[in-house]
Amino acid sequence: MILPVAIEWKSDLSIGQEVKILEIPWDYLRQEIKDRGSYLLVLQLERERRIEIGRLGKFWFQKGYYIYVGSAMNSLRARIERHRQKRKKKHWHIDYLTQESDGFLSIPIRSSQRHECEIAEALSSIMKSGPPGFGSSDCHCLTHLFRSEKHPLQIEAFHDVLQRFRMRHP
Repeated sequence: MILPVAIEWKSDLSIGQEVKILEIPWDYLRQEIKDRGSYLLVLQLERERRIEIGRLGKFWFQKGYYIYVGSAMNSLRARIERHRQKRKKKHWHIDYLTQESDGFLSIPIRSSQRHECEIAEALSSIMKSGPPGFGSSDCHCLTHLFRSEKHPLQIEAFHDVLQRFRMRHP
């Protein structure tokens, strides 16, 4: 049995007297834990280089970290695992960049809703945009690729974006 409670914390970090039993939104949780949603790929390039990205053409990629926003409304885990592979048939823009990357980190954002474009919009306000059209040929976003000189996990604003999408309220 799970009994979630909210407790009162005093300013001196001691526990207060007020305790409240919380309701667990089981239907919402069952819907949201399925293997689907959006994801972020954090790719590192240790040196700058020119990379051909399919029909988009050749682009100069500076040294740094690239954050790609994607979605998989079926088999999220399998999609991320496919991106992790270096040798594969190139199907998406990101396939060209993962093949050249020196580091790979995946951050799944499980959801029954597609939030790919919302996440891209949120990242566009805190990071430099990648090539126009990258990963966004099926939507109206400028790009789904962003760049950072620092590892994004060292950036507080990046954590704020993650928290906003990974900890949504029912």
